Amino acid sequence: MAANPSPSEIRKSIKATAETFLASFEDGSTQNDPAIINRTLAPDCARHILPSSVSEVLGLPADFSIDNATFQGVFAKDIKVLKFRNGVISNLVIDTEARLAAFTSVFDVVVVSSGETFPSEASFTLYFNEDGSKITKVIEFLEKDSTVKMANVHK
Repeated sequence: MAANPSPSEIRKSIKATAETFLASFEDGSTQNDPAIINRTLAPDCARHILPSSVSEVLGLPADFSIDNATFQGVFAKDIKVLKFRNGVISNLVIDTEARLAAFTSVFDVVVVSSGETFPSEASFTLYFNEDGSKITKVIEFLEKDSTVKMANVHK
């Protein structure tokens, strides 16, 4: 990208990176490759999970963050028992000055052992580097019922 990318170029980059970010869940589970989950993230990216009631149910502190390596490990366990399909981004908003994007999403989650499928909704706020090519911070707001259902598949 140019040394001083235009707002239009930044917008295109942020949009493409956000779409690739969401596709990483499906691509990683389809290819059984947990490393794919981090393909759009800066090395020092931190993920934050909201609401605190989801963190509580998962046995995590309310104000925790998770690094790329740890999340990849969690995702590696998930894709052994769950597959993510048909991810859709809606309500995408991009702020080129602040270098962030926010959107809602839905996936079909498939339980490998039973074939059961259920929807999982989330909203994401993503912060980007200067050219919009890497995500520097992820805030995930997860729908509690499907998150608990996914966690229970591991039990």
